[in-house]
Amino acid sequence: MTQPRQFPAAPLRLDDPHAFSDPASLWDRLLAEYPRGLAPVYLEEGVSGWLMLTPEVHRTVLNTPDVFAGEVRHWRDFNNGRIPATSPLRAIYTPRRNIWSVDGPEHERYRRALVASLTTMSERYVVGEIGAVADRIVDSFCADGAVDLVARYSGILPLLVLCRLFGMEEDEGLAVCTAMQRVWNYDEDAAHAHAQVQRYMDDLIARRRERAGQDLVSALIGHGLDDEEVRDNLTFLIAAAHEPVAQAIAQTIRLLLVRRNRYLQINSVRTIRETINASLWEAPPLHTLIGRFTTREVELGGFRLAAGDCLVLGFGPAQHAMRRDPRLDLETNRSYLIFGLGEHGCPERGRDLALTMAEKAVQRLDQRLPDMALADDTADDAPAAVIAGVHSLRVRYTPADPLQQGALWKPQSASTPTTSTATPPHGRSTLLGRLFGWIWRD
Repeated sequence: MTQPRQFPAAPLRLDDPHAFSDPASLWDRLLAEYPRGLAPVYLEEGVSGWLMLTPEVHRTVLNTPDVFAGEVRHWRDFNNGRIPATSPLRAIYTPRRNIWSVDGPEHERYRRALVASLTTMSERYVVGEIGAVADRIVDSFCADGAVDLVARYSGILPLLVLCRLFGMEEDEGLAVCTAMQRVWNYDEDAAHAHAQVQRYMDDLIARRRERAGQDLVSALIGHGLDDEEVRDNLTFLIAAAHEPVAQAIAQTIRLLLVRRNRYLQINSVRTIRETINASLWEAPPLHTLIGRFTTREVELGGFRLAAGDCLVLGFGPAQHAMRRDPRLDLETNRSYLIFGLGEHGCPERGRDLALTMAEKAVQRLDQRLPDMALADDTADDAPAAVIAGVHSLRVRYTPADPLQQGALWKPQSASTPTTSTATPPHGRSTLLGRLFGWIWRD
């Protein structure tokens, strides 16, 4: 029987990171309580939504864009004043001219441009850029004998690789990485830091307008996108790729070190590839993501939804439910949901880029520091509604010489907070801010 739109007295609050301290138990409870795959939740005080729990509900929603749209203009509470101007939700979901924020012909135009632009870069070129960035980062700590790999490696590598693919020079990439850290950590000058990044992007786009290169910016310009569209889609790529890939790298390294016993052949490409796959099943980088809005009244998951309701993608619970299938091979099956489905799903080329970045980052680290071992038996996890985060991963190893001599290259981490007097907004996790504050901060 379909139930009317209703909410329990104490629903799950997605803006409460403490609710996600034990995700597996949380998913078990929700799946038992809402077996038809949809749970009423609150996004923040007074703002309701529906958390999608099962792969079946995800397939229905993501493959029916005319009923479950991606454009925020369909979200009733975004337009009726229920979400105040001071809410992080309003800052996060303000429409932008990128592939995530639009539907229909405009979405298809952006998707074609991004896929074609990514396709212009050969796998050999991309792998070379990943290796070059990995070596420069490892050079900065290889002689130390111990390091926090989240702070000094996985947390910065994806962003710096993307900057290289955008066509930035090394000093520009470092500057962007440092500024991004201040944005994600809500430093007092975060707004200024964001403006700095925008200026770097605008300057780069202007240079490529004058003289094209073999990079993503030039490719997007070549496909007819204007300056604002190029910038908004590049910033979306950073948001979509950086933190999830950073967490996939960290989770994979941890899984390898724990299971290796102490250690199985980590430097086997097959072992690394299979472990990345298993880590994406066991600890998906994204728990939840606000993503669809009903265009009309509809029945779903045992409830009657009204037009303008907000649906939250539940990668964490859906993959948890899928893992119950004894036929699922976690090391080889790639049907996980974190890359999405349907017209808004991650293009195959983008998915391959993310997986290649994670694989080569882990492989190159082990080649440089082959006797890595966990410095202790635990890794600090940061509970959050969105990013399933490894906050730190401390390892020890035999000190090694850097490959390049000269001044040490030490970019600041984009994942580890620096000392700041700034106070994060109440109820908003640091990881949530790191994922979205960059793209949509005004």
